[in-house]
Amino acid sequence: MILFFDRNAGTTVPKALQALKPPVGITYHQEHFPMNSPDDVWLPQVGAWDWIVLTQDHKFHLLPNELRALKDYNIGCFYLWGAKATKWELMRSFARCYDRLLDRAMNTPRPFIYKVSKDGRLIAVRIP
Repeated sequence: MILFFDRNAGTTVPKALQALKPPVGITYHQEHFPMNSPDDVWLPQVGAWDWIVLTQDHKFHLLPNELRALKDYNIGCFYLWGAKATKWELMRSFARCYDRLLDRAMNTPRPFIYKVSKDGRLIAVRIP
């Protein structure tokens, strides 16, 4: 399994995770796409690669092109907490949800979206 951090999630956390060598693959937007690549361009590619999307952009389910990509490419997506938090707080939140996130990523039929709360809870987001 590959966890893909989009550009909104930044590079600090995924780079730190890569250094820790977790039992899943970790990659991020800037390793594969230009920084200004629109969501509806990279989402289909990431979906075709069967990667799990982690983002701090909490509106993919509300935007027509992004929603279509989620559905057409059966993408699993997690909305990470902490867009205005410190990187340390973001890492702590991610660590709290890590095991549950992997379980949901492996066992939830796609497409799906979960919102990750500060305390690491996962809340299902309805896909229209």
